[in-house]
Amino acid sequence: MKMNSLKNIFRPTMPMSKNILFKPDELISNSQKLMLELGLIRQSANGLYHLLPLAQRSLDKLICIINKNMMDIGAQKISMPVLIQSSLWKKSGRLSKNMEDLYIVKDRKNKEFLLSPTHEEVVTNLFSSDPKTYKQLPLMLYQIGTKFRDEIRPKLGIIRSREFLMKDLYSFDKDEVNAVDTYNKICQAYENIFKQIGVKFIKDVFNLTIVEGSSGMMGGSQSHEFHYPSEVGDDTLLLCNNCGFGMNKEVSSDLIKCLKCSSTNIECTKAIEVGHTFLLGTFYSKALSAKYLDSDGTSKPPYMGSYGLGVSRIIGASVECLSTQEIIQWPKSLSPFTVCIIPAKEGSIEERISENNLFTLYNNLTEIFGEDIVVDDRTHMTIGKRFIEAKKLGFPFVIIVGKKVTESPSLYELYKSSTKKSEHFEFGSLIDILKKQCNQQNT
Repeated sequence: MKMNSLKNIFRPTMPMSKNILFKPDELISNSQKLMLELGLIRQSANGLYHLLPLAQRSLDKLICIINKNMMDIGAQKISMPVLIQSSLWKKSGRLSKNMEDLYIVKDRKNKEFLLSPTHEEVVTNLFSSDPKTYKQLPLMLYQIGTKFRDEIRPKLGIIRSREFLMKDLYSFDKDEVNAVDTYNKICQAYENIFKQIGVKFIKDVFNLTIVEGSSGMMGGSQSHEFHYPSEVGDDTLLLCNNCGFGMNKEVSSDLIKCLKCSSTNIECTKAIEVGHTFLLGTFYSKALSAKYLDSDGTSKPPYMGSYGLGVSRIIGASVECLSTQEIIQWPKSLSPFTVCIIPAKEGSIEERISENNLFTLYNNLTEIFGEDIVVDDRTHMTIGKRFIEAKKLGFPFVIIVGKKVTESPSLYELYKSSTKKSEHFEFGSLIDILKKQCNQQNT
């Protein structure tokens, strides 16, 4: 069986090129520092990053979680062009209001396009290209793709960059009542996504913080935000300690009583926005002349919703919220690999036994974790050095096949990142414990 080899994973950890310059106050994010130092991301230019193999694995896991939850509610996945005609934004009136945030380009015929930061106009234009009836609604279309925003001050690594990966969903309903039902269904799906990610928050009841948001450049009558509380966040939330209700300070900076339970036990906390939902009404459908045929035979504009998740931002923000200054701590759902195996150093007394046991161990673990296992086969390095690095990379479980495998019975060292403790187990007990851990994670 071919094993996942840490030795072969592209992970540059040398200092950055002299051509890439950091401003004195730019490296202020712990997640940015850790992900650069440990070879998960690499800066290409200010606000632009390569996601390297380990970070890409985390991203792929997150996308799987998102896709599963979207499938559960009947949303359909599509891909829309990133390069879009600026005339669509002129129809909605957004082009003149948000010029400073946009990357605008012209083709050889001098026709103007923009690199879209969001796709309300595009998807509405798509909807209008094929007449629908009320029987085909609600319709939920989503994509996961690259977006661009000309940030005034890109910072915090992949948390706030000029190019980023976003999941954006758009809903179409026949009237406001149905639009609200769809909106609530999608908000619940977003809650499920964040719960499955498993990032712990300020309190257990704040495993997911949903706050009333301002509609901003999106327009619309109602919006909610999803935040990870963090001191590096740009948003300030007003949170009720009594019922958990939250509101963005942009909406009401002088909130004294909770709007939900009237409690005055309110505190402020800094936070990173990782998701936002909007109930748009008929603003875009009217602007783009999108209509459906209702049961009475008349053409009407559909009621719309827009729902975004900062996919690459969630990766960076998860690392930011959970990690220490020296060690990445992943939520288990997003760790690049769940298990890292460290075999004996080459030339050591236990090398032969360790190598023989490695294949049996790997095969048994694949029955539990599939391909979510990596072997640190850089056996020219000591076990100690590789163990330190495995801890820094945040693998949930590290198994050391060291000196104690020569004992009778053979013992394997198991380190759990969640407890920061190591214990030794016989082979059968080790497999049983990891099966139990896997089952707990999947429930």
